Amino acid sequence: MRQTDTQEQAGLRLGARLRWQGGTYRVLVLQGAEVQLGCLDEQGADARVLVEAVVGADDFVLLDADLQELEREQVTDASRLSLLSEADSQLVRDWERHLREIDDGLPPDADEGAVPRPGYDPRLFTVRQRLALKAAEMKTLGFKHASAGTIERRRRAYQARGVFGLIREIVPGSPWGRTDERVVKLLLAEVKAGLGESDGDASRLYDRLQAAVQREYKAEYDQLMVSRATFYRLLKRLDVSVDALHWPTDRRLDEANGAVPPYTPTIARRLGEQVQIDSTGLDIIAIGDDGRPVQVELTAAIDVASRTIIGAMIVPKVPGRGPRGRRLGGRATRSFDAVLMLAQALAPMPARPGWSPQALAERSEMPYADLVACDPRMVGAAARPVIRPRMVVVDHGKIFNSEHFDDVCRMLHIKVRPARERTATDKAIIESTFNAIKRRFSQHVAGYTGSDLRRRGKHVTDGPLWSLNELQDLLNEWIALDWQQKPHDGLRSPFLPGLTISPNRMYATLVAAEGHVPLTLTPHENRKLLPFQHLKVTDKGVRIGNRTYNSEALQEYKGKHTGIAGQGKRWQIRYSPYAPRFVWLWDHTKDDWVDAEFIHQRLISDEWTQWTWEQATLNVLEDGGRKEDERRIAREVSALRERARRGPDVPRPRVPQLFTGPALDLDVPVVDPYEGIPDPDPATVVRAPALTMAAEHLMHATRPASPPPAGPPDAETGQDPESEPADAGGVAGPDDDPRGSAHTQRSGALSLRGGAAEVFGMIHSPARQPARSPDALGDEEDDGGNP
Repeated sequence: MRQTDTQEQAGLRLGARLRWQGGTYRVLVLQGAEVQLGCLDEQGADARVLVEAVVGADDFVLLDADLQELEREQVTDASRLSLLSEADSQLVRDWERHLREIDDGLPPDADEGAVPRPGYDPRLFTVRQRLALKAAEMKTLGFKHASAGTIERRRRAYQARGVFGLIREIVPGSPWGRTDERVVKLLLAEVKAGLGESDGDASRLYDRLQAAVQREYKAEYDQLMVSRATFYRLLKRLDVSVDALHWPTDRRLDEANGAVPPYTPTIARRLGEQVQIDSTGLDIIAIGDDGRPVQVELTAAIDVASRTIIGAMIVPKVPGRGPRGRRLGGRATRSFDAVLMLAQALAPMPARPGWSPQALAERSEMPYADLVACDPRMVGAAARPVIRPRMVVVDHGKIFNSEHFDDVCRMLHIKVRPARERTATDKAIIESTFNAIKRRFSQHVAGYTGSDLRRRGKHVTDGPLWSLNELQDLLNEWIALDWQQKPHDGLRSPFLPGLTISPNRMYATLVAAEGHVPLTLTPHENRKLLPFQHLKVTDKGVRIGNRTYNSEALQEYKGKHTGIAGQGKRWQIRYSPYAPRFVWLWDHTKDDWVDAEFIHQRLISDEWTQWTWEQATLNVLEDGGRKEDERRIAREVSALRERARRGPDVPRPRVPQLFTGPALDLDVPVVDPYEGIPDPDPATVVRAPALTMAAEHLMHATRPASPPPAGPPDAETGQDPESEPADAGGVAGPDDDPRGSAHTQRSGALSLRGGAAEVFGMIHSPARQPARSPDALGDEEDDGGNP
């Protein structure tokens, strides 16, 4: 007690800064009569001395945060309390009472001989424990801003400056200026309400704030509502970014549901204590089982304690075709894929031919000899540890909420803990691991597409692509060679905390402390991990999906009762989506399996998967076939496998075509120009009249007229006596045309520009036929009758 009094009187507390023996120190540890001092000078050294030796020194003086001297005797400054309102003064006193209880274990008004309340005894509980307990108590009592961090900050202010420092912490003036607190609450409510809406700017938020204030405080609107400039300053004080209002909806929701600082990292001290599982797109295009390019999806599990990727599965990700409820051909991660990934984690991963020798377990930091002695399967294994999960953290995806996944975890004694919705911090380690995989693996693989279409190359699918099996093999080698053997920022050596170590090194450290007990599953037990259906055995066997399986051993269960109430004659049939050639009936009475083969397997004669069968079924349906035509679908599966083995066709040169716009499927009515006109009758067709002159004369052009002579015109005719008669060539002159000379000049004397009626009118008009003498007629007959 004497030492405690000495410390209290001298102000010697944890974290206090002081000057002693010519150096500057900070109090690190107070234990009984001794104090551990950490030197703040560059050339100094730490010291461990008696408290009385420090306090009784001539040069001992306490320092503030700026290393300025404080008065030895601090008198509590309570003069400012008189300037506060009664409510603020009472609030400061209440805070002082609670802070004193944290430090001394008893409030200042405690009776003599009182003992500390449970959880506040300084001799039994640390400061951190007392702060956490006080934070929970003050929140229950209705105190605002009573988190553990706030209490610790105000506790230090009270220790340094007494009530005066506490007043500055509790009543510093409103953090949002002169704006009424009710307006601030309405603003925060509007910000929260707009998280799931379309993006907008601050002007929309200001309009909504005006409407909210008008709705809630109509009588006080003029006094409460702030100006637009004050509104923008208020957003800045409340740490509401104007740019954040333009973020996508999912990003705003994730930001609002993120972790609240101070952040607490996920901690696991044992191997498999916590394993985080999730799925993500791998940003790579590969060749599927049908020989076509497909997107891929990665499902992985990582151990928190050692940061080891204990399992990773790559599956194709393609959308299905067809109406909802009858959609076929779709593929993504399923519950069986997650179960198969857990099965990978329970067995060593064998090294593949062609891998780097550095990817082997015997070349890594793993205790290879000890692991082989425990589990002979480790011989020739890859440098990836075998860790049995004790608890898995999953999201709310369908594959992790399925009955199959839950049954398998229960059978393997694995606890399943779902993360909170839209709270990525509950499984932040697997999210960070996915980012690292895409940065360190995906972008270096052929077929990398980037995270979205804006970052995708133009000719990704035109280059060489890996198959799904080859891509899985590349990922397994990268995990064993790169991820497991490179230092991880989240791992520190327990012996040298400043040294980062690799996941394999952390595994070697932890497995040496707790040991390794392998879990070996026999083929009999592995089949219990497969998905199943309860089916009745008929004379045709059993039908899974649109495939029929049968065998002689299976026929022994035709019409046989299971002996289980509620199941009748429906037996449990297990099948593997990755090897659907066989199915297995589990006879629980004998604890034995009865297998049956697909009846049309001879038509395929190759290994195939459930996804290949679905693609073949879709092709048959699009070709007009039926889903029940198993023989035709089996041949289509064989054709798809052959196409995958043959590889892509030889590319043909493409001839560029002129782009005329997209083809529009428009039903535009076309007007029939012959609508309403009856078909012609040959009996009513009138024969066209024949021409009375040769065609060569009809098409003959008129000679140009001779220039008129200088003499006077003829008195009788009014024409030049030497000019050509008007009836030359048998064609009337311009004066004979009733429409005048303008028509002749426009169309020409023998022009065919007019209609047919005009031509025939010019030929057959009596006015255009000149008078002919008998001599002229005789001359024509002598000439052979030519006109």
